Amino acid sequence: MLKTIEISELKTGMFVTRVVKQQGKFRVTSGGRITQDEEIDKLKAKGILQVEIDLSKSILDENKPNGFDSDKFNQDYGHQLEHSLKIYEQAKGIHSRLMTAVAKGKIADLQAVSEVSEHLLARVFEHEDAISIVTLLSQNDEYFLEHSVNCAILILLFGRHLGFEPELLKQLGVGALLMDVGMMKLPLLLTEKPENFNQVDTHKMQVHVKHALDLVSQIDDISEVSKEVIELHHERLDGSGYPSALSQQRISEFGRIAAIVDVYDSLTTKRPHRNAYKPTEALRLMAQEIPGLDQQLFKEFIVCIGPNPVGSVVKLDSEKLAMVLRRNKQNPLNPVVMVFYDLQTKSHAQPYPVDLAKSDDVITASINPDDFGINLQQFLLKTFV
Repeated sequence: MLKTIEISELKTGMFVTRVVKQQGKFRVTSGGRITQDEEIDKLKAKGILQVEIDLSKSILDENKPNGFDSDKFNQDYGHQLEHSLKIYEQAKGIHSRLMTAVAKGKIADLQAVSEVSEHLLARVFEHEDAISIVTLLSQNDEYFLEHSVNCAILILLFGRHLGFEPELLKQLGVGALLMDVGMMKLPLLLTEKPENFNQVDTHKMQVHVKHALDLVSQIDDISEVSKEVIELHHERLDGSGYPSALSQQRISEFGRIAAIVDVYDSLTTKRPHRNAYKPTEALRLMAQEIPGLDQQLFKEFIVCIGPNPVGSVVKLDSEKLAMVLRRNKQNPLNPVVMVFYDLQTKSHAQPYPVDLAKSDDVITASINPDDFGINLQQFLLKTFV
């Protein structure tokens, strides 16, 4: 949208397309976004009286969330994300050592796993959006390691949403961290197989639950809640799951919760035989094409993570692309997003946050980052860290 304004109305953030009226001999031959007050002073000194601006390319205060200080938001979110990434890497490191010990038959106590769960739980209570976004930053070369940590984060987020007490949450986190520990007893070529499994492979893979239960049975102080997460995360209400083909009331609430977070993270992570699904695609697939999940709990899971989960790339009505950074629990369809790309000009913009709950803009579509060559990890690290 083009608009002609007096030079006195020009503000930082406005995108100038051309000079409409001026005095003197100076000529301004190119436009662009005003980033500093000094640039306006220079235009005034050159005798510029009127300019044409493009509101669609302008970054104005009224286009930003009310009360948002972009620099402060970016700095605060950057600190939160950086801390969350450190906790995530520490969790992976501890979990990696645990898996190595398991491979050698040396799973001895629960202390290290409990500490990982406690650290992740602390981040969930402090900065749940920043810790949840790191679950989408998979390196793809450590799937089972990252999957366990991701599921622990997701089960803590979901359990907190459901109102569980901290001690119960910690036990759920321990179960999620250990639920795939039996994979260390499977052949490496099987766990890294690049194509879909045949019937024999599938049977071998399903044994990992029994291996995990055998391993954790050696731990005296593991809770029944943690065991249920391990035992039941592949069971389905319609009896189609494994290892025991349990159904309905024979699957506890904790097992049903574990199944939902396990499927969601599996779908949103790239695997050797397929690309990752967008978070919104994964939710649609779980609702329409994956049988046996508890639908009431699944609806609560969507409320928990939002219809456009943190880390999703979305298209806005203003023809901008943005990444979802923070959920809005009171208005889940309108989260806080980081705008970074203009589809009309096909150009990257200086990223800036917008609270869609306080803006006229709305989400119109979910976007696959790969379609625009967007690497989520590089984008987040470049923008915030």
